[in-house]
Formats: sequence, C-alpha cells, structure tokens
Amino acid sequence: GQAGAFDIGVLQVQTGDESGNDGGSLGEDFTVVRLKRRMFRESFIGGMYTLRHTRDGALDDRQTIGVDLRLATSNFRGSDNLNATGYFLRTSNSLDTVGKNAAFGAEIAYPNDPWNLRAGYQEIQENYEAAVGFTRRTGFRLLDQAVNFSPRPQQHPWIRNFRFGADMKVFLDPDDNNRLLTRELDITAIQIQTHNQEQIQFQVLPTYEFLERDFEIQDGVVLPAFSDYSFTRYRIQGRSSNRAPISVQPQVEWGEFFSGDRLQVETTLNYRAAPGHFYTFTHEWNRVSLAEGDFTTTLYRAIFETQFNPRISLVNNVQYDTQSAVVGWQARFRWIVRPGNDFYFVYINNWLDDPVTGTLHTLDRRLSTKLLYTHRF
Repeated sequence: GQAGAFDIGVLQVQTGDESGNDGGSLGEDFTVVRLKRRMFRESFIGGMYTLRHTRDGALDDRQTIGVDLRLATSNFRGSDNLNATGYFLRTSNSLDTVGKNAAFGAEIAYPNDPWNLRAGYQEIQENYEAAVGFTRRTGFRLLDQAVNFSPRPQQHPWIRNFRFGADMKVFLDPDDNNRLLTRELDITAIQIQTHNQEQIQFQVLPTYEFLERDFEIQDGVVLPAFSDYSFTRYRIQGRSSNRAPISVQPQVEWGEFFSGDRLQVETTLNYRAAPGHFYTFTHEWNRVSLAEGDFTTTLYRAIFETQFNPRISLVNNVQYDTQSAVVGWQARFRWIVRPGNDFYFVYINNWLDDPVTGTLHTLDRRLSTKLLYTHRF
C-alpha cells in the first residue's frame, strides 16, 4: 500500500517440508520487503530486502539487500521525456569471503518521437546468488545501447510512420580482461507502419558468440567449448491490422548460424470469432545445417481465450515442439469477484510423445488456485 509519499510492499511465503527417496525439499520461509519514496513528480528512491530461511537450520540464511533510484522528467527541453535509473544489489552466500557477489547497473534514456535513445551498463558478478528470485546469467558486464529514428510523413494517405534504428548488446567477461563473450546487433533497416496498424520491417542481425563450454544444440550435435562464431542473419516480418476479424503475422529469417546456416519460418494467425472469443495459432519451423550435423525443429501453439463477461474469463494454451517432444496444456480461469478481489484456477498437464510406441505418456499434472483479497483503508 501507500503511506504518504512512501510505497510499501511486504511478501511472506512459507513452503512445506517434503521428504522422499531423492531427499525431498526442506521447509523454508521467504520474505521480501520493498520500500519506495516518491520524489518530485516522476522520480523515486527505493530499497529492497529479501530473506530465505530454512526452518530446521540445515542451511544458512541467505539475504539480499539493494537500493535503486529513478530521476525522470517529462519537461526536458519543454516537453521531452528524459530519465536516468540506477541500482545496486548485494547477496550473502557461502562465498562471502571471496566476494564478487554484487549486481549493479545504470541507464539513461531519451524516449521520444521521432528520436528514441538509450545507453545502459549492467554488471552481475560471478558469485551473485539471489536466493529469492531468478538470475538468468552471472559473471558478465553488459553494454546496452539503442538509437531509433521514427519520422512521420505529413498527411500521407496510408503511411503513419517509418522507423530506422539499431540496438546493440555487448557481453564482456570482467574476470578475463573484459574478453568479448557475446555481441548482438539488431539493425532495423526499415519499418513501415500504416494508419490501419499494418506493419512490415526488414532487419539485419550481426552476431558474435564465444562458447565457454560445450553447447549441445540438438541430441548428438555439439558445438565445442572455447570456439567463437561471427555470423549475420536477415529477417523480414509483417503484421496485418489487428482490427480485422482475421490477422496474420508472418516472419522469415535466414542466414549464417554458428558453423553453418539456418532458415526459420514462423506464422501467427489471430481470429476474433465473436466478441469475447479470441483464438491464436502459431507455427514455427527451423532447418539448421551445421558442420557438426543437420536437424529440423517445429513448434505448434494454440491459444483459446473466452471472455464470458467483463468479470469471468477462461484461457487455454496448448503447445508442442519436436525438440522436447512434449505436449503442454495450461488452462486458467479467472473470476473478478469485484475489482481487487480475484479468484484464479490453473490446471497444467504435460505429456511426452513416445517415439517408440507413438503414444502420449503423462509427465506431470498440477492444479493450483489463488484467492486475492484487497483491503483499502
């Protein structure tokens, strides 16, 4: 909630103690505390604390503490937006004596029309371990820059705007003299958007990748560790107007890929059958030819969304891909009893497509419910 100029959030989660032949899992308490102090009109300074505690004391408590800051204005040069953000986090773990268990970053952005600019820096040290939450990658420095220009033709009968730009992400190894790990460059050579929200764009994607360990991209197809690759890919994608009952989003991507080449074709079809009934179908196909081996992959996805009334909805999501040979189904029912008070019912079922017998075997089934109650005072 809020108290004066402060935003306050507290989350407490307790998990049960599960025993089993594989050792099971220990009963734990998870605590998250978030505090923000609003400043000026669009800025804030904040802090966060998390705790992961094992109730039988088998493991040491693990904690994270951090601060963040945002300075923003929508009156730069009269009416432009300008914002700067920064954060610092530190975790406690068994490697405290070694150090390198911090994460920090900063970014400055100029998100305006026709110019949209961004420059950022991020570092997550190799021993950073957020016991509560999820860290995708550690042991890197990231330089993140973007320049985009979107001119608008004056009184054009069907073109709303163009876009030209480039986004670049550079990952470095701070423990090896900033050795280059990954460089991803996304160049939008041209994007055209119409007044009806139709869109077409052409992108060029130069990439550099250094593999620090063996990468098994497919069963039996392994790219060796300590090898580096420079390759360029090209992408054309479009989108018809989503105002129509039927809309499509085709995409074709081709070019070099690690030690060979790859062709990717993806199509998404959206269908509005009736008010409150929305269906999405996606098909993605990849043909990969590498020096280490060739393979193809296919992904199918279908989403059925039904809005019975403004308060009750049901979403079914079914997906299958040939890489994992798993069929997944998720059904989510939501009932807004009243604004702020929601009831959720979620069912998940995963099956493995057995290539030997040609039948589906259940991998797991999960059922969960959530009741959200909001009290305003």
